[in-house]
Amino acid sequence: MSDRESAVEITGVVRDASGAPVAGAHVLFTDGPVPLPDIAALTDGGGGFSLAAPAPGDYTILCRADPVLGSPGTARATVHVGPPGRGAAAAQVRVELTLG
Repeated sequence: MSDRESAVEITGVVRDASGAPVAGAHVLFTDGPVPLPDIAALTDGGGGFSLAAPAPGDYTILCRADPVLGSPGTARATVHVGPPGRGAAAAQVRVELTLG
């Protein structure tokens, strides 16, 4: 099994304090159960993002919005990723981040 096959996808949405989706925000891991590559996702037009967690465990995710592009602020969340199921479709964990 390759690393990519054992990864669990963390998807989510970044919103501002009013609940509107935030486009162009940087979302990245700041802590996890294994060493993590420096990979950041940019939110799309609907505030959506996706990151691949390489192993089960707890991950800390940080989001920073660029005030030049719109809503300023940061958000942080801890996400628990369980082991992927055998023979199941790709596992996913969903999280919502609200800028503060």
